[in-house]
Amino acid sequence: MRSPARSPRSAVRPPAPRTVTLEIDRVGSQGDGLARLDGQTVYVPFTVAGDRVLARIEARRGDGLAAALVELLAPGPDRAAPVCPHFGRCGGCALQHLAPAAHTAWKEEVLAGALAHAGLGEVPRDALVAVAPGCRRRAVFAWSTRRGVAQLGFNARASHALIDLESCPLLLPALTMVLAPLRRLLATLVPGGSGDVTVTQTEGGLDLVIEGALDLDLFARETLARFADEADLARLHWRRPGGGGAEPIVRRRPALVRFGAVAVEPPPGAFLQPSREGEQAIAARVLAALEGCDGPVADLYAGCGSFSLPIAARRRGAVHAIEGEAAAMQALAAAARAAGLPATVETRDLARRPLSPVELAPYRALVLDPPRAGAAAQAAELARPPDRRGGPELVVMVSCAPATLGRDLRLLAAGGWQIERLMPIDQFPWSAHLEAVAVARRQRG
Repeated sequence: MRSPARSPRSAVRPPAPRTVTLEIDRVGSQGDGLARLDGQTVYVPFTVAGDRVLARIEARRGDGLAAALVELLAPGPDRAAPVCPHFGRCGGCALQHLAPAAHTAWKEEVLAGALAHAGLGEVPRDALVAVAPGCRRRAVFAWSTRRGVAQLGFNARASHALIDLESCPLLLPALTMVLAPLRRLLATLVPGGSGDVTVTQTEGGLDLVIEGALDLDLFARETLARFADEADLARLHWRRPGGGGAEPIVRRRPALVRFGAVAVEPPPGAFLQPSREGEQAIAARVLAALEGCDGPVADLYAGCGSFSLPIAARRRGAVHAIEGEAAAMQALAAAARAAGLPATVETRDLARRPLSPVELAPYRALVLDPPRAGAAAQAAELARPPDRRGGPELVVMVSCAPATLGRDLRLLAAGGWQIERLMPIDQFPWSAHLEAVAVARRQRG
């Protein structure tokens, strides 16, 4: 009788827990320190190159081992003192213990490594532009209440546990100043429950979207409106879980953001670049890349117009913005009309329905700012032979994930595009994320 086959999970036994002394060789692409033990890579968070540490082996991680830092025996030369009291417990930052110069060098290495992994070789790169901490204008906080006591903050590292936030050096001060009154509000409204709060700094003040499983009655609405007055909010919305629309509670002032010189009122909870400084740095490089390129431009994954509107204002040529969120397109269209700009909009899921070569034919240039998953479907369409009537000669791609950027650029390169330049912009301090602007030009012949 044949014995039952073992499942792959049961065939791989977890390593026996043990404590070992390790020398950290370098920082890996996800921000963990890397060491070697018995021919295997060991991942140790909160360590830097040159650290000598006592670590506890806890699990397997890919082809290596995951360990927890037990004790720092001797610090490496690039170690710095973390600036946040929550560091090490909060899941928001991974690298506050890395000195600034080493952090910049590491980010540049991560980008170079992603390009090398994609087989792109040496691509000309500008020096990294770093956005200082304390500029982040948007945050999504988790909240939980129990027996009338509220906690509000970020999830702990690799956990659903909640870090009750006191301060955050990444955020604009206004975002953390509202946390204490928010706790009081949530403890009153929802004595037992949980949810999220999206807080965005706008020109009109803070814009809040609270998500929670509560059917709002008259008392709840009056309480929320009073809170908006006391906290001097621009807008306040409430959204029940499940993906439905956000119910407006109060709009005391327009919650405006400005893309270049154009004011836009985004829909509640809309995606924005993390910081105004980072957004301006990216937009400047997008506009510079488009200089000398005449003709219509398509802006894909356009959001509320962070690049479409400055492009239309600068070039005074037709810009067609495409985005999957209808509310974002409505906000962009309204701002373009008010400013008298030649921008048109289209709501379309580009991951499912990328533009074909025939649809791309009217455009001379393409700007893409996809989510972290990248734009593989659209890159594959761009790699196909162009329509006989023409098509984009220039692609400017904005990415916040080096790995997917490398993958998408590899698709372009295989389709005859030359990757001319990369411009890294770090507006995600102390994390493994990195923004970059890539410029590609179609080779003819």
